[in-house]
Amino acid sequence: LTIRLCSISSGINAEYGGSEAEQERLQECNELKMELTKLQQQYRIMASGTKAYCEEAQNAIRKHKQSIAQLESEEAELLKELNLARSNQNKLKDKGTVDKLKQLKDREEEAQTKIEEEKEKIKSFDHQIKKMEKAKRDQHKNMGGVHMSHHHHHRASLNRSDWLTAHLQSAGGRV
Repeated sequence: LTIRLCSISSGINAEYGGSEAEQERLQECNELKMELTKLQQQYRIMASGTKAYCEEAQNAIRKHKQSIAQLESEEAELLKELNLARSNQNKLKDKGTVDKLKQLKDREEEAQTKIEEEKEKIKSFDHQIKKMEKAKRDQHKNMGGVHMSHHHHHRASLNRSDWLTAHLQSAGGRV
């Protein structure tokens, strides 16, 4: 609109030679032209800024969409794994494994109980052996030592043989 006015104004100015009022209009027209040029330049700057902003926004949106797609894919994979873990077949396998573990634990406890029983038996035998060894030492002591007990045993054996000989002789037999 300003350009049209200015061109009409300049056409009139050229046609009529230019009075002062026309000169003012022409001046006003030139000022409007300069303002229009300035506004057009600002518009171009804003348009290029808007274009750059739009490109940046579109790149950011594209990246966000890729991230969303990746996260959705990961979510689907996790859901698949969760469903698999929850499946009846895995529950049965898990139950079987738990049962086997319980059986092994029971067998371990039984074996541990038997080990403890055997340890107690060994202690009891050790105690009995110590008692018997003490009794044997006491017997050896009472008989006058280890060598004397052997001699005493030999003497007892001779006494028995003397008794047997005497008994046979008195019965009328010959020895």
